[in-house]
Amino acid sequence: MKPELILEKAKEIVIKLAKDTEEDKEFNPIVKDFLANLEGILTRRNSFNYLLLPDTKEHPELITSLTRLAYGPEVQKVAEKLDLNLENNEQGYVGNINFNQAEQIALGLEGLMETPSLFIEKLRILKSGKGYDAQGNKHDPKRLERAFNEITEAKEPWRSQWLNHSYSQKDNQIKVTYHKFVNGKLEQVTEPLDEDTLMHDKLPGISLDDYIENPTSQGLPRKSVKEGSLMYWHPREGRVAWFHADAGRADLYCDGGPRYSASGGGVAVAKIFHKK
Repeated sequence: MKPELILEKAKEIVIKLAKDTEEDKEFNPIVKDFLANLEGILTRRNSFNYLLLPDTKEHPELITSLTRLAYGPEVQKVAEKLDLNLENNEQGYVGNINFNQAEQIALGLEGLMETPSLFIEKLRILKSGKGYDAQGNKHDPKRLERAFNEITEAKEPWRSQWLNHSYSQKDNQIKVTYHKFVNGKLEQVTEPLDEDTLMHDKLPGISLDDYIENPTSQGLPRKSVKEGSLMYWHPREGRVAWFHADAGRADLYCDGGPRYSASGGGVAVAKIFHKK
């Protein structure tokens, strides 16, 4: 069992112990001090697993998982409500979930599955080596570099994450459905695909660096994106988006099957950052 899970279970026990010993004036303060120490350890450890996304005109200040969502007590509670049998895969992240399940998990955690825009924003920060954790402390640049490579590098093992975009077509126009902040509130919207979106497959691909620096308003590659090694499949009706990397290559799929799942496939969840 992961140390964080052990600490969470210990916290539950100590909370109950603190409640049961409320009238013991000698023992209760000691229990409460121990509980405060446990909470401090958990906060520090958990904060390292998140990246702060500064507020922009598109969203408030957010925190998102450095790479993908890992299984823990909070995820366990959501899984039980959704009747999902979740666990960490061999890479240490939640896997074997399809697009709809990823979206349900994110919403259950009171967050949102990373959109392509948030995903690219995260990659830009990771690549820069200048980012902050969920407590507002500077991340070690080497940790950010490792996270960037974990997501994008062409290496084993096979790994991927769902992105919050699904595509439909009406009157010969591709539309995209996703979650975004409207007047500060998270809403699901359906809107026309940005006209500057690259609408043909690029194999061998596009430049990841150029894509990161200049995406469309919806976080997808522009028509003018430079050539490179990132494989790209353009949006298609009835399909969804996901990012994948393995030993051979990295890919941005906008033609994924929403029912597909694999052990190495997970989700990254962004949440509003509440300052303490």
